[in-house]
Amino acid sequence: MKILPASFFALTLGLAETGNAWRFARELWSLPPLMGELFELLAIASFLLFIVMYARKWLVQRAAAVAEVRDPVQSAFLALIPESVILIALALLPYAPAAAKLCFWLGSAANLLYGAWRLATHWSHQRDTAQIVPPLYLPYTASVLVNALAAGVFGYTDYGWMLFGVGAISWLIMDSSITHQLMTGGLAERTRNFMGIYSAPPVVALVAYQVLAGSEANPAITYALAGYALFIFAGLLFASRWLARQDFAPGYWAYTFGLATLGQGLMLMVQRHPNGLLEAVAAIVFAATLLLVLYVALGSIRLLVRGTYFPLAPGPAAV
Repeated sequence: MKILPASFFALTLGLAETGNAWRFARELWSLPPLMGELFELLAIASFLLFIVMYARKWLVQRAAAVAEVRDPVQSAFLALIPESVILIALALLPYAPAAAKLCFWLGSAANLLYGAWRLATHWSHQRDTAQIVPPLYLPYTASVLVNALAAGVFGYTDYGWMLFGVGAISWLIMDSSITHQLMTGGLAERTRNFMGIYSAPPVVALVAYQVLAGSEANPAITYALAGYALFIFAGLLFASRWLARQDFAPGYWAYTFGLATLGQGLMLMVQRHPNGLLEAVAAIVFAATLLLVLYVALGSIRLLVRGTYFPLAPGPAAV
């Protein structure tokens, strides 16, 4: 029986953020809106399909679902579920504001509750150094910064700054440990798409800070965040041959989220402080995002055709 790992919600995140990037590009370069809204629609459709599959896993493959929650690495991906709800709220905002606000508060509360529970769990259990990997950013950093960004879009600025504090401080604290492990222990081939998550904190922080600060955004802070985000992606580009040693997997959608969010951050900067060179970089990042989404989508379709996109559940079904 096929099951859905929580990590597969990265597809929803990648599609939603590509749609958001297209919305930014539409404002900056007067692009037609249809393609961006199509990405948002696909994100919503994928979320609805995946949440049904995930609920079914708890009903018919409870042992696998419980094992995922208890796993010190895979459990981090559960943060993608409330994060997806938050991004769906942003997708719905232009069309159904009341439903969008409800989705935001549901996703925001679940995001914080899960992050706090995961934090307590990590305090109370020993962890091997090999388990200190980029997915640990998800419950405390990347998803909370997305929460902060969305709070700013919905107008809950004070709440958004509180969330930004949680996400940004967690990032600064955890980054040294995760980076140290990457530089000393590395990543096995089958887990190298975790590096897509490694790019998430700086790019989401770049967008969230600008959304929350608005016209009062400090240029020095904005350019510092943008510089670090671009530096990380330059490193990923140079490491592409090493990263590509892993066979294509659905986890590649994590790269689309990071690149699409980077494009949003750069486009926001250009909107507020026009700069020819920065606009060119933003255009290159946006074009690269679309190419990457196309590549990952085609790879995903090939896996679906082969029947290997979704993994098999381990052991007999537990009803």
